[in-house]
Amino acid sequence: MIEIDKVLNTILNESIKLPKILVKGLTNNSSKVKKGYIFFAFKGVNNDGNDFIEDAFKNGACLAITDSDKLESQKNVVKVEDVRTAAGIACSNFYNYPQNKVKLIGITGTNGKTSTSTILKSILDAKNEKTLQIGTSGIKPSFEINPGLTTPDIFDLYEILNHAVKENYKNVILEVSSHALSQRRIENIFFDITAFTNLTHDHLDYHKTMDAYFSEKLKLFKLNKDNGSSVVIIDDEYGKRITELNSNVKCISLQTEDADYSCTSYSFNSLGIAGTLAWDSKTLDFESKLIGSFNLENLILAASIAIELNISRKSILEGIKNCANIDGRLHLVKNKSNQMIFLDYAHSPDAYFRTLKALKENFSRPLKVLFGAGGGRDKSKRPKMAEVVEKYSTECYLAPDNPRFEDIELINDDVIKGFSNKNHHIFNNRKEALKFALRNLKSDEILIIFGKGTEEYQEINGKKHFYSDSDIIKEFYEN
Repeated sequence: MIEIDKVLNTILNESIKLPKILVKGLTNNSSKVKKGYIFFAFKGVNNDGNDFIEDAFKNGACLAITDSDKLESQKNVVKVEDVRTAAGIACSNFYNYPQNKVKLIGITGTNGKTSTSTILKSILDAKNEKTLQIGTSGIKPSFEINPGLTTPDIFDLYEILNHAVKENYKNVILEVSSHALSQRRIENIFFDITAFTNLTHDHLDYHKTMDAYFSEKLKLFKLNKDNGSSVVIIDDEYGKRITELNSNVKCISLQTEDADYSCTSYSFNSLGIAGTLAWDSKTLDFESKLIGSFNLENLILAASIAIELNISRKSILEGIKNCANIDGRLHLVKNKSNQMIFLDYAHSPDAYFRTLKALKENFSRPLKVLFGAGGGRDKSKRPKMAEVVEKYSTECYLAPDNPRFEDIELINDDVIKGFSNKNHHIFNNRKEALKFALRNLKSDEILIIFGKGTEEYQEINGKKHFYSDSDIIKEFYEN
């Protein structure tokens, strides 16, 4: 608890008289409000927090803050110029600036954020530096908050950072999504290191164009601390554009030695990756059990961030060695028949391409694919997903993957526009699709199941129903 004038320090005009009360919490969700909370009325895409101010007061709010043109300051309702700016300052004041008490690493990009974060955490763990990882796979080590978002909302995020400070974490690795940047969930937070993986077709239901999508990602590189730095893979056009538009950016490349960090000498096989990272007339020879060129990019980015953080060679090599798999990414499912079955979270055409290419390069086996398109998301990518899957598979199975509020048959109709031959089967039930795929899987074939990774639900009509691909696989082979 903290005095209300301290929470709102620098936010309000000094002439505004505040009640002498202690603030117990901050939120923009009226249903989470408790006695002594300040309610921030955010206007979102689907809901306007200003419509819930009365509900917030009924639940015990001591104050509401708004920037709505429809409202004026009145008793217990304070109008500010920008409510999201106010929320960032209030969270900083309430938790005493936890973002300044840890090393903060922000990683953005379409694909590779979780894998890079996981490898980096393994490196920092090898150095015995206590590190918290926040992203698509949740919070690691786990914490009582389960955000359900790649980047938590601003109020959850500050509470998590405060937890990190209290528990003496030295580093926090944060996956920063384009939605989080657009919705300003990281307001008033600045980073020691910012990093970029890649940018490919995704989320255009939200951003509309690739340029708009890129513009959101670009915002992260204006959020470095004064002594901070950025590391960017420049092997796609968007990475190059970041370096052109920002100073103090370190370039990473697998294609040219003319970069701050380069890895042009490498090899792949079914046992993993070997390569040499070069920088500042120094080299680092490494081996990893991860497979695929996309994981080489993730490894090089993680190692480069570690070097920027002054982590020793020994810890980098040990961390890379220890990171033998990444939760939900090319996750090999153990089963009694020893069939080669992978789960992978990929849900975009480029992520499919990278993963399937890696499997083709590392295993000389026929490849089968189960996949689906999510409801309420970018429709333009659906046929492109089918094109990629068909190109790399001998047979594929189209199945639901969080249809949300969309009709699964209409989703599937969009996807099948990308097929050009008849090697696919269409299902309206994911469990039935998976069981069919398993029954038809031969001993010399590989099955990869896209979309969920280790996620354990199907989201249908606003409700999350328990569902687990790995449980179905286990049950199938046990019976």
